[in-house]
Amino acid sequence: MAMSNFTGAIFDSVRQLARSAAHVLPQACASCASPCGSVLVCPACDDALPRIGAAACPCCALPSPRGAASATPCGRCLARPPPWGHASAAFAYAYPLDRLVVALKYRGILAYADFLASALATRIDVRPEVIVAVPLARSRQRQRGFNQADEIARRLGRICGIPLCHGLDRVQDAPAQASSDRRERVRNMRDAFMGLPVLAGKRIAIVDDVLTTGATLAAAARAARRAGADVIGAFVVARTLGAASQ
Repeated sequence: MAMSNFTGAIFDSVRQLARSAAHVLPQACASCASPCGSVLVCPACDDALPRIGAAACPCCALPSPRGAASATPCGRCLARPPPWGHASAAFAYAYPLDRLVVALKYRGILAYADFLASALATRIDVRPEVIVAVPLARSRQRQRGFNQADEIARRLGRICGIPLCHGLDRVQDAPAQASSDRRERVRNMRDAFMGLPVLAGKRIAIVDDVLTTGATLAAAARAARRAGADVIGAFVVARTLGAASQ
């Protein structure tokens, strides 16, 4: 499919999803709680969401300080390329978007996964053969009853017409990453994943909710590479700003 046709098809799918989900979405804005009809986020709050535009590094998705779209990686990625080839992010991880991610992750409001996946779909310009969700630690999966990355990935796959592949296993639990610094995150995630043979020769994209230091995605990408994945991308809903990408 030509790139322009693929992008157009994504926007059509997003609009169709919004229309079909209108009858189940809440009537109060997820951000400010004001009445918002059949949409999840009212127009004013939607405009205030910290979207990442085309002016971002194609490897780590950090916004470019030059403020212009470029196919050239940022200086950090040129000096130390991440173990994935390209990255796409819909938002900066900042207020008020962070409230939606936290509500999905810790309160289990799965309707937010539809909204976040729809936004991410509009930022994808490199089409993989399959998408793979980052597996959650087994203890947290049991506690929450779901994996937020998998919920986002399944919806993203449906919107974009890309199959979801369960090609990564979590073979080692790790402490919660939110309070860890970069060195601790890297140590915690070392050998946390195992890639499965189904990834061999495939162009894949690994999906997660937030990219911070990149330790989790890096470990997942390396596991996928060891399993024979050919081209690896990273698709994330949100990107923290100012953090190292690998």
